[in-house]
Amino acid sequence: MPEAAKLSNRVQLPSSRKPRVLILGDKRKSEVPRLARKLKDFLREKAHIVGVDLRRSRAKIKESLDLVLVLGGDGAILAASHRLDGKRVPVMGINFGSVGFLAAVAPERAEATLGQVLDGAGRCENRAMMRVQIKRKGKLRLDTHILNDVVLSRGLGTSLLGTVLHVDRQPISSYRGDGVVLSTATGSTAYSLSAGGPILAPNVEAWVVTPIAPHMVGARPLVLPGNRIANFAVDAHAILTADGHVEKKLLPTDVVKASPSGRLLRLIVDPENFFYARLRRKLHWGTFPSSG
Repeated sequence: MPEAAKLSNRVQLPSSRKPRVLILGDKRKSEVPRLARKLKDFLREKAHIVGVDLRRSRAKIKESLDLVLVLGGDGAILAASHRLDGKRVPVMGINFGSVGFLAAVAPERAEATLGQVLDGAGRCENRAMMRVQIKRKGKLRLDTHILNDVVLSRGLGTSLLGTVLHVDRQPISSYRGDGVVLSTATGSTAYSLSAGGPILAPNVEAWVVTPIAPHMVGARPLVLPGNRIANFAVDAHAILTADGHVEKKLLPTDVVKASPSGRLLRLIVDPENFFYARLRRKLHWGTFPSSG
């Protein structure tokens, strides 16, 4: 059974004390400070506010928490997932961005959804993460956990990047082009989608390998089981970007290893804005007659 399926999708806050709540956000978005103050007032008698941090900090969060509110876009959710560093704390994303696949609660729905969570009626989706490592001549150069994707792209002065993929030590494919995206199911609606990859439901235990502008007729996106080990090798200087926040230079001798993380991000959902409704709205899909 996938690790994400073992956890209840119910948000369970402590009943014997006030929940400890942290508010994070991006103050560059003009409406964020105002909503942060409003939510702080809303929670004043209902919770213990551990802090309000509207800076773009990358520092790991050390405090003991029961709930995190993130005011921003999907990038703010990704940053929060790195800062939580494996803590399985429910996260409620309030969307001030342009995408909103991760930050699923609209600002005007923030108090209502938060009230449901505090009343014990909140629900969340358990999003599996991926562990990404860079090994250089036997030494570990990077060890991180990602929610969305890792991108291998050609470096400065490299016209085409060759990458070779092995899964469980078996050769699978090679690509030649601008690079490759390896995404989780959650990340399948991000860079991978714009590069032509398929959309996976977030509870699917799978990864997507999507070549970027390949110079090969046979290069196609590939869906892999999410419980395998994938290794990538590159033939030139390249750049690795993890969740848009971690960036490392790659040498031709480096190996990039992706494996199951064991970590989860518990994303609170708005029952009026579930995943497929967001897909229809964001991708401008048509409407259909009821089946009833």
